[in-house]
Amino acid sequence: MEVDDGAPSADVKETVPASGLPSTATGPSADADMDTDDDEVVQECDVYLNRMFDPPDFVGDMYVLQYPLRPNYRPYGDQGVLDKVELKAKSRRLKFTYKLHQNHHYNDEDVTNKYEQRHILSSTVVANPTCSYAVAVIHQGRLTLTPVRAMNQLRPDFEDFERARTWKPPAGAASSSAPTVPTAPADVPQTGGGGSSDSGGEEDGQQGPSSAAAPSAGGDVIAGAPIRVEYVPTARGPAAVAAALNAAKGEEEPWKKLEFFDARADEAKDIYLQHIIWPAAAAAEAERDGYAPDHPKLQELQLDGDKGAFLAAMCGQSGELREKKKQEDTPKDGLTSFVLSKMPPERQVEAVVRHFSVASYAQIRKRLPPSTLRAKGGDDYLIHLLRRCAILIAGNWVLKSELANFEGDEAAARDMLLILLHKKLGVLTRAELLRWQEVFKKTTQPGARNEMVKAVCVEDRNTGDVRLKSPLDQDFIRRFPTVVQEFEQSLEEGRIKLTQGIKDKATIQGAPGTTAAQQAQAAASARIRAKLLGEVRETLTMGATTFGDLKRQLQKKNTTQAIRDEDLHAVLAMPGLEAVQVRDVWLLGRTGMEANDKFRKILLGLFRSRDSISREEIMHEYQQVYGEKCMLSDYVVRQQLREIADKMTTGEGGQTCYVLRSALGK
Repeated sequence: MEVDDGAPSADVKETVPASGLPSTATGPSADADMDTDDDEVVQECDVYLNRMFDPPDFVGDMYVLQYPLRPNYRPYGDQGVLDKVELKAKSRRLKFTYKLHQNHHYNDEDVTNKYEQRHILSSTVVANPTCSYAVAVIHQGRLTLTPVRAMNQLRPDFEDFERARTWKPPAGAASSSAPTVPTAPADVPQTGGGGSSDSGGEEDGQQGPSSAAAPSAGGDVIAGAPIRVEYVPTARGPAAVAAALNAAKGEEEPWKKLEFFDARADEAKDIYLQHIIWPAAAAAEAERDGYAPDHPKLQELQLDGDKGAFLAAMCGQSGELREKKKQEDTPKDGLTSFVLSKMPPERQVEAVVRHFSVASYAQIRKRLPPSTLRAKGGDDYLIHLLRRCAILIAGNWVLKSELANFEGDEAAARDMLLILLHKKLGVLTRAELLRWQEVFKKTTQPGARNEMVKAVCVEDRNTGDVRLKSPLDQDFIRRFPTVVQEFEQSLEEGRIKLTQGIKDKATIQGAPGTTAAQQAQAAASARIRAKLLGEVRETLTMGATTFGDLKRQLQKKNTTQAIRDEDLHAVLAMPGLEAVQVRDVWLLGRTGMEANDKFRKILLGLFRSRDSISREEIMHEYQQVYGEKCMLSDYVVRQQLREIADKMTTGEGGQTCYVLRSALGK
C-alpha cells in the first residue's frame, strides 16, 4: 500500500493475509471456526492521500456535519434558505443561518413581531484524542483518503432568541404616558434583508439593509438570563464558576464569515474536479501509460521517519502524543505555510532562516510549504537556496552578516564569532567570549556586540559560557559531507582573512570616533528595518492595505517601539520585499508561481487605471495579452481577487464586479 500526496503512482503495495485471528481451540470444530473467521481479500486497491491544506494551490479543511434528527413529516431540505455560514477556526466550530420560508402562519403579524425570522444551527465539536478520522471514497479501483478536520454535531441555537426576549430598555428610555416598542440592542443580530445568493456575501459590509423584529414588552419578557452549562474543571464554587465563564467570554474567538456555495454551483464543481478528483486520475493515468508525472501535486510523498511519534500514535500513548503535538503544533508566530506560500522560494528560505536566527536543516524543511520542495526539487535545490542566504555553522544554518544588516567592522566581528562557534562545535567559554570582545572593542560598539551574541547564542547563567541556539547537527554532517567540507574550507579562508585585517588595524588606539559611532547607529537602524520587513511581508500576504492601515497593524505588534513613516517607506522600497503600490494600497507583487503571477500582473495593471472591473474583463485582458485562456482554477482566481478587491453587486440585474479596496473606502 502506498500513501501519497495528491495521487502518485503506487509502487509499493501491502497484501492483507487471508487469515483470521488465531484460535486456541483444536479439533474439527476449531477448523470450522477458522474457515468461518477467514476474511477473504476480494480486491487490492491503491490508496491516495488528498492534502486539503496545500497552499498556495488550495487551502481548505474537511468537516463532517451531523444534522439534528427530524421526523419523517419534516424531511431535510425545508429548513429555509441558507443565508450565512460562519466559522471559528481555532475551536473548529461552524454556524449556519437559514432564512425561514415565509408562508402559512409565518405571515401572521403576531408571529413576525415576536420571533426571529431565521433558523440558526450551531455546532459542537465531537473530539476523540485517541484517533484521527478521514473520509474515504473508492472510485475506479482507487481509494482516496481525505483527512477530517472536525466532526460537528449541529443543534438549534436559541441564544440570540433568548437574548432578544430578555433584553430590557435602558432606564428612562420609555415614556410612562405612551407605550413604545423598544429597538433591538446592538448585540442582538438583525434578521431579514440583504440580497442572498448561492454564493453568499464575502464581507459583512456588503449586505443590504436589514430590519429586526422588536421584542414585545410585558408578558413576553422571561425573568432571568438564559442558563449555559459548561464544564470548568479548575473552578470551585459558584463565584469561581462565574468568574471563569466571564473570562472565557472575554477571550471568546469571534465568528468569521465564510463565502459559501451550493452543491450544484460551478465553484463547488471546480473545487471537486480540480483539487480532489484530478490528482488521483492524473497519477493513475501516468502509471498506466508508464511515464513519471512532473506536476508538483503528483510527486511521491516523503513520509516522516519519526518512529517514536508513529509508535506513540499506534500504541495509544495519548498523553505523550499530546505533549509532542503541542510542542510541534502549527506555528503561532505568523510565519505559517500560508504566509510563506505567497513568497518566491528563495524568499521563503531566507525568511525561515532569518526567523530562527540559527536553524537546523530539518527545521527548515519542516517549516517550508510542502509545495515548494515538490515543485522545485529536493535536497540539492534547498541547499542551493541556503548557500545564497546563510552559512553552515556546526551543522546549522545562520543568516549571512550582510543580510543581517551588519557592515564593515561589525560584519567582521560577527563573522569571527561564527567561525569561533564553528571551531568549538557550537560552545564558547566565558574566557573565549571575553577575548573575542576585547579584540573588537576598538572597532565596534558594546550594544552591537551584545546583539550579535544574543541573536545566535544562549548564555549559561551559572558559568557565563554561551552556546549556539541549535545543538550540533550530526545528522546533516553525516548526510552531506561534501557540503560540510566546502564550508569548512570557506570558513578557514575567512578566518585567515579576518585575522590579517585585525593585525592591520592593531595600531589604531582609543575608542571609535564620531564617524564610527554614526555608522553603528545607521547599522542599528537598518537592523530594525530588517526586522520590520518580515512583519510587513506577513501583513501584506493577508491582502492589499493602505499605508495608514499597515502602519497601525505594525504598531499593534511593536508596543515598545514607535513605527516611523520614514522607516516604513524604506522597508516598502526594499528589493527583498518586492512590494508594489496600486493607487492607494500596497501588496506583494510576486508569489514565485509563474501561472499565478501572470494573472496577478493583469489584475494589477487593470486596477492601476480603474476602480472596478468584472471577471469577464479580466479574462478578456488575460487572453489579449498572453494569447491563451487563463487555466487557473476558479478557487485560485477568487483567491487572487480577494487579496486586492472586494466583491460587489451593482445594477438592477445584479451584475458582480470587483472594487479596489482603497476606492471602496472613499
